[in-house]
Amino acid sequence: MVDRAIAIIFGALTVCTCVLASSCAPSSGSSSAKPGEIMHHDLSPNSVVAPSEKPPIPAAEIAQAASDSFEKGIGWAITNQRANGNWGSLESTRRREIFLDTLASHLAFQTATTAIVTWSLIEPARTKPECRAALERGLTELSSRKPPGRASGKTFYSVWAHNYLIYLSAAVQADPTLTAFHATWKTIGEEEIKRVRREQGADGGWGYYDFNFTGENPSGHESTSFNTAAMILALRSANAQGAVIPPGTIEDGTRAILRMQLPSGAFAYGTYAELNPRADYNKISGSSGRLQSCNVALNAVGAGKVTAETLMRGVQHLRDTHQYIEIGRGRVMPHESFYRNSGYYYYFDHYYAACALAAVPPSTERAELVRWLTEVMVHDQNPDGSWFDYPLYGYGKAYATGLGLLTLEILRPLIDTTAAANTSDVK
Repeated sequence: MVDRAIAIIFGALTVCTCVLASSCAPSSGSSSAKPGEIMHHDLSPNSVVAPSEKPPIPAAEIAQAASDSFEKGIGWAITNQRANGNWGSLESTRRREIFLDTLASHLAFQTATTAIVTWSLIEPARTKPECRAALERGLTELSSRKPPGRASGKTFYSVWAHNYLIYLSAAVQADPTLTAFHATWKTIGEEEIKRVRREQGADGGWGYYDFNFTGENPSGHESTSFNTAAMILALRSANAQGAVIPPGTIEDGTRAILRMQLPSGAFAYGTYAELNPRADYNKISGSSGRLQSCNVALNAVGAGKVTAETLMRGVQHLRDTHQYIEIGRGRVMPHESFYRNSGYYYYFDHYYAACALAAVPPSTERAELVRWLTEVMVHDQNPDGSWFDYPLYGYGKAYATGLGLLTLEILRPLIDTTAAANTSDVK
């Protein structure tokens, strides 16, 4: 079962998740990254300095540090937008890369990456003309694209593109300064919602593989808990802007996550792994990042007995086992880290940890976790202003930077410098 899981688990954020930052699938090999193209330092295991190894940021300085980090990230995003308005590329210097199947996967990665970075610029664009210009170029470029489709019956990274286009559509419609784009993005969101309902697995979940089955609709045998959670939250954000969600869509997805919920507080990686709770990647130390999105989704729909206390405990798990996911960040071989952690869902994890903290009432404990997570994001940032977790073709820096900005957008208003404990004391 472990061998099968490793063979299945790899993936995008994305992007993806992605994410890209969050995707999960095995790479077929690795080589050095090209300096300056994907990352400004080499990708050897010792080249990424863990936040826990860096000097702590005094509590009184954390808000300013977060602000400075945010500004640097914006600068990278604006400077690295391509001439046609998107971010990232298919270019890679690795001898062997993540499985694409067909070129449709590249289009899915680029669409999802561009949607993430564009989404991250909505807030700063309200006050910064240069952000507004980059934001409008991104929105225009995405709206001119044909939506990515499934690469094949067995591979569909397009789920990440659909996911982040729905998030972006809702965010655009929620912003009164973007009224000129509301109609276009309302239509895009509606079409994407129809697509994700058609691509919902028979189990109610979403994933990006269906290796043993090739049908008109995914079998659901390889749906993942975190894909499903992210999609539920995207659909809820669309619904908040008036979008009509097909009956049963969110309910089916919720049941899929509940089947993967484990008594330990972790969530099974995917449907195929739900009967193997003792697998390393299904333990808290292997699930501490992915479980954030699942907890946030179940809390949002009022299912699974996920309370504010559960959300806090999930982020505490991430903090207390953070070394395991840190070790995976920046490595070119996925899932070689302890508990099968991998780099490509690192910033996906941290974004949803910030969402979890935003969903609980203020307290000293929350303030400590907010400062801890903010410090991680500040220390993670590269000197050029980008963030990076995995060399996914030429998309790694872009999607990670978009997720880094979105994470800080959530955390900055939550920072409480009056709480007594410094995050460096909370381990």
